[in-house]
Amino acid sequence: MKNYGETVKTIRKAKGMLLKELVDEQLSISLLSQFENGRLSISCERFHLILSKLEVKFEEFIVLHSESPHSPLHVEISKYMRAANVTSLKELEKLQTNYQELLTYYHNNYSLELDHFLQLIRFNYETKKSFFNGVSMLDASSTHSHLLDSAKQYLADTTTWGVYELKLFSRIAVSMEPELLWQYVKMANDKSERFEKVPDNKDILYQTFITIFSVFCLFGEADYATKLFDLWKSRVIREEHIEQAVLLPFYEGCLAQLKHDKEQAIELMDRTLTTLENLGLSKIAHDYAELKKVVLVLGFVTVIIIDPLFEDLMNA
Repeated sequence: MKNYGETVKTIRKAKGMLLKELVDEQLSISLLSQFENGRLSISCERFHLILSKLEVKFEEFIVLHSESPHSPLHVEISKYMRAANVTSLKELEKLQTNYQELLTYYHNNYSLELDHFLQLIRFNYETKKSFFNGVSMLDASSTHSHLLDSAKQYLADTTTWGVYELKLFSRIAVSMEPELLWQYVKMANDKSERFEKVPDNKDILYQTFITIFSVFCLFGEADYATKLFDLWKSRVIREEHIEQAVLLPFYEGCLAQLKHDKEQAIELMDRTLTTLENLGLSKIAHDYAELKKVVLVLGFVTVIIIDPLFEDLMNA
């Protein structure tokens, strides 16, 4: 794979910019030229300053660099995720090979995300193993939740939560007892407040709310689900967030179903579906119609995770 410097050079030339337009008192033309030609490494601070001068976001840079919206690390993790949807103990054992490959990658390419992800793999493996041996999913999750203790501690110790912390919270939420989960919800609400003011980041906390709400429903925790819904709704009203306002009746319907009021559940869910159809948002309407069927027929058997590394609807 080409190095970052080569991609910077490609972008610079595509924009018709000269080397001298990217340099400053800390980065000379000579150093920048060596970086572009793969003969020199530069600091993250200098690299992001170059991207700023190129008017290119890091996410855009990764796409241009790898021709993929995901980093090499995410590609490796995604390989495991594609093999992780197992339905029997025999299939589960086959995942050990995939896990070892990811572990080898980790030893050669350390990252905090992969460290936490490997913990999540162990939790999922042990939980599913117990489930396939006849233990209920909730009991299995509780038994093996300690495997994610360091990830939970990381979230507790981190002063400000950004994209990564909110996604990590969503990924490990099913391992937490309801009372602890609610404490982390309040933590997420408070610690991500400054971060939310960054453009394009406002919806990430709402995506987290959806996941945690679905976990509370999975646990049958109507009181905690109601508390989260009220917090969620108050933010939507305060921020006048139209998209979330459209979705709220559906989740209020989920609350009604959790409280065994199926008639009201259907009426509220259909309110969101009708609005989505009227807006011409057919795909989203279809996805929510499918979720409605699951909730009304099978109950709360899924955890909703909005994460590019996971399916939109993952079995808990």
